[in-house]
Amino acid sequence: MLAECGTPAYACPQFVEFYSDPVDVPDQQGEFVEIRLSAPLEDFVYRPESLLVQFEGKEPLRLEFPQGNRLLLVHDSASCSGTGVACGLLGSVSLPNSRESSWLLEAGSCRDSVVVPKPKPGKSLQRVKETDEWVVSEPTPGVADEYNEYRVDPESASSAPIAPLRITEVHHCPAEPEPEWVEIYNAGVAPQPLSKFHFCGRGGVWGSLRDSLAPYESFLLSRDTFMLREFIGFRDVRLVQVALGYLNNTAGSIAICADETVVDSVSWDKNTVKCPSGFNPQTLRSENTPGFQGVAKSSKEPSSDFPFEWKLSSRVVRRGGAPLRVYVESEASVQVRLLDSSGRSEWGRLLPARSNAWWVIPLDSLPKVGVAYVELSVGKFEKRIGILLRP
Repeated sequence: MLAECGTPAYACPQFVEFYSDPVDVPDQQGEFVEIRLSAPLEDFVYRPESLLVQFEGKEPLRLEFPQGNRLLLVHDSASCSGTGVACGLLGSVSLPNSRESSWLLEAGSCRDSVVVPKPKPGKSLQRVKETDEWVVSEPTPGVADEYNEYRVDPESASSAPIAPLRITEVHHCPAEPEPEWVEIYNAGVAPQPLSKFHFCGRGGVWGSLRDSLAPYESFLLSRDTFMLREFIGFRDVRLVQVALGYLNNTAGSIAICADETVVDSVSWDKNTVKCPSGFNPQTLRSENTPGFQGVAKSSKEPSSDFPFEWKLSSRVVRRGGAPLRVYVESEASVQVRLLDSSGRSEWGRLLPARSNAWWVIPLDSLPKVGVAYVELSVGKFEKRIGILLRP
């Protein structure tokens, strides 16, 4: 917005953080919405008189434009503090913790409209600078968090926000002498430079400037990769040696940091899983699938960490009948293959990114009726679906 004299007046206010599902206190005590107000008010040439915040179709909150750099909307003003932080009351608005939500912000001629993803318990959703991307992090009420900055990939001339890395498997108490290990998964659509990442408070970075983790690729981190390789028994899993230290067998936690910013974290106790099993933090179930994703999911709903979503027109088809079709939504190209009952490839095709279309799978490629499979893959991620071909 410009003042009448043509000089810059202020940057438009913007939603930057939502904390919807606290775990240590009741939601009504801990949840908050944070709005970046921009520069200190004394630097403004002009500012609006009021600010409006509306959650979906609820009655909007109307506030006098606050003093400060950031505005925290809370239920209890006693939990709101910090230099340059203004406080407002959410009133009867309760932030949803099991679904996505939509929000509207208006101040003068400024307008910000966002759709916030489904939150995770105990985690906040932080906006990546001016984009519509939201990442999971530790709550930072009233603090300018680093997810609002852009990082430069040392192998590229372009800038891009840090894509979230996920801790997808933890083996904190394997049977001796197998070493402890942690599996990391790149859920983003771009390679991630390993020189940026480390375990918070333990060890150094995971690689040099030339090392990266490809999109939808997993790798294992352990202090003893030679011994771990012996236990895994196959070579197509990437291992990286780090000063992991020792993980607590009964109750502990581990987190990924990008510089000083927490990207993802996992905690466990004696009730999470029975030693010597490892576990999947997404399902909190026992799992031992080193280097691979998509196994032992606890929900039939598609995960936001999956690189694609898919549908089959049918799981039982007839030769010469209605064709078998597959629908794929993906930001990356997806390889689709038709496999016979022994897992041999009979047909394949690379589906282009963002095609969002139904594709015909030629069943006449199969030599005989019976059980067959459709396999979808992106990078190291594979999803295999069984079908039945009838006469």
